Amino acid sequence: MNQDTPAGHDDESIDFAVPTISVVVPVGGVDEDLDEQLTALAAQDFDRPWELVLSVNRSGVATDPRVTAPPLHPYAGLRVIDSSAVRGAAHARNAGAAAANSDPARVLRRRRSGRTGLAHSAIVTALDASEVVGGHLDEEQLSPAGQERWRPPATPGELPSYLGHRYPVSANMGARRSAFQKVGGFPEGLTRCEDIAFGWALADAGVELAYAPDAVVHYRHRPGLWTMIRQHHYYGIGMTEVIERQGLPGGETPSGMLAANRQAVTKRSAIHLMRRAAIATGRVRGLVQERLRQRRR
Repeated sequence: MNQDTPAGHDDESIDFAVPTISVVVPVGGVDEDLDEQLTALAAQDFDRPWELVLSVNRSGVATDPRVTAPPLHPYAGLRVIDSSAVRGAAHARNAGAAAANSDPARVLRRRRSGRTGLAHSAIVTALDASEVVGGHLDEEQLSPAGQERWRPPATPGELPSYLGHRYPVSANMGARRSAFQKVGGFPEGLTRCEDIAFGWALADAGVELAYAPDAVVHYRHRPGLWTMIRQHHYYGIGMTEVIERQGLPGGETPSGMLAANRQAVTKRSAIHLMRRAAIATGRVRGLVQERLRQRRR
């Protein structure tokens, strides 16, 4: 399905065929979080034509009225594509970026937790000088109260890094088409951490990353301790997959297979230790799975 919908706009001077930027939102389902996110996108302070690309990654969803007729920004056109043939956020983002009409493509990750609060103008300005830009994640406005110290900040005043190498968080980033295509987009088939793999591939390709602190997404963490522990366990699996399949930028060798990232935390606690343990067990599980996969090959 490929639907262009600049309907509802009275200003004929707006050229929707040449959008300034494309915002790609993977859609895995239709719920209140998606409604909230699309409403926030419609309320952006931006005065140039842009397109919203909804990459629908689940069958039966592409015809839902909340997807085909969402609230639209006055300068936005809508494109809905069906990316459900291959499940996964990475594939949905890649398919959405491939369908985008603009050169700069802004890629957002969409999951049940939801994300809202996007600043187009800051990303567009940053992309004038850089090929790939990561924005800031505000983790307080939408996240459950009391969980502020459970994890390190996703964007600690700069782009995050893993084992000393920076990457843009896929929940809030922008890329020029040339840079995105240079590395083939987000790697598909990983359990998690596609954004780390994407950032490391960019580094190997000689693409500089920039940080745009004024490009803000309000990031909603999933509620509950067990949910966070499970999520970080899968992060650990993904980290191992990236290291085993792709390696560190520049062919660098990690100092120990299970080397810690040494992220700063505001306060060490039992929850902090549980989160670190979840990552470590995921790293071990990922290593075992990768070794078995390599033997089968």
